[in-house]
Amino acid sequence: MSTVAFDTPRSALDEPAWRALCKTAAEHAQRGCGLSYEHYVTLFSSEIDAQVGRLPEDQRAQALQIAQEWDYATPAERQETQDWLAEDGCCTHGITLGCCPAGCGSY
Repeated sequence: MSTVAFDTPRSALDEPAWRALCKTAAEHAQRGCGLSYEHYVTLFSSEIDAQVGRLPEDQRAQALQIAQEWDYATPAERQETQDWLAEDGCCTHGITLGCCPAGCGSY
């Protein structure tokens, strides 16, 4: 008598719930970004990173793909942007040094 092994079914990502979470994170980031796109991306992406870490590993790639609809950027992409901003004379918020309302690079 032979036995048949079945793969344990993996749970699927709850897309409507994840989209709602992304939308809420985007709204929070938008309210806190001071109209700086670069800062919005940092705020939103950081929140998504925190939330995606709570998902099962097999759901993370799909969740991050969905988050790209709200301009999610990976940590490496965010670092690349920060490096570019620094080289271009801007603060971490993407605003010219000395002009940021948060006081970044004030003279």
